[in-house]
Amino acid sequence: MSPENPTGRPAGPPRRRSFTEDKILDLGQHRRQDEARRLRDLVSAFVLSGATDGERLPSDEEIAREFSCTRNTARIAMQMLVQENTIGRTAGQGTYANPRPLTWRTDRLLDQLKIDPAPLDHDYVLIGWRETTAVPTPMAALFDETVDRMAVFERVILYKGRAGSLRTYYLPLRPGDEFGRADANDDVFEIIESRFGHERLTADRQISAISADLSAAELLATEVGTPLLFIETTVREPGGTVVMIYHGRQRSDQVRIALEPSRGDL
Repeated sequence: MSPENPTGRPAGPPRRRSFTEDKILDLGQHRRQDEARRLRDLVSAFVLSGATDGERLPSDEEIAREFSCTRNTARIAMQMLVQENTIGRTAGQGTYANPRPLTWRTDRLLDQLKIDPAPLDHDYVLIGWRETTAVPTPMAALFDETVDRMAVFERVILYKGRAGSLRTYYLPLRPGDEFGRADANDDVFEIIESRFGHERLTADRQISAISADLSAAELLATEVGTPLLFIETTVREPGGTVVMIYHGRQRSDQVRIALEPSRGDL
């Protein structure tokens, strides 16, 4: 044994804390709690959505590699999912998926979404922006095959001057698609349609309840643990190709989502 190697065991390669120089979830603030919140949402959407009850899930290191972040960020994100009872962890056995909530139609009415206050009363505050070529494989599988990079940005939506929604956007970019920081604080749908040529867009949307973590609580000026609406939106072209994904957290004490049911074309 030597002072440099007191155990006498062969020295292995040092453990890496980060698996990429392009940390796609770091939007410039360098705050781990923000990155962990974004990663929690991506793991829920792209790992857990296809997992069955009891299925073994990737390790923290594998998650960090897939989504280009640090192991510590992955650990925090996965712990958030444990606290939500979305996943389970057993010492020596790893991480596994818990049963996902069922989705079903409760009645024979067609719901039309209504926002109160009206959209004209809101403004955007850009939190951060990044363009990256490190597109995670599960996301790239949904995008057009020519996509070679992705814009990731986040903004708080103010309703009558008060923070009401926090949204994180993932916008795939093809060669020739131009999207800069200034665009991230503009009408993104107008850019997608007029500049990028995507037309007749449709979307899948899921709404659930979630508690405000430290990151969301600070950005939405509320308390940790405050109930929020969690809204996952996937925007598609008619052929099914995904042209944008965004995740939102919304304060129900600032903004209400109302539904206007009707007996339309079901």
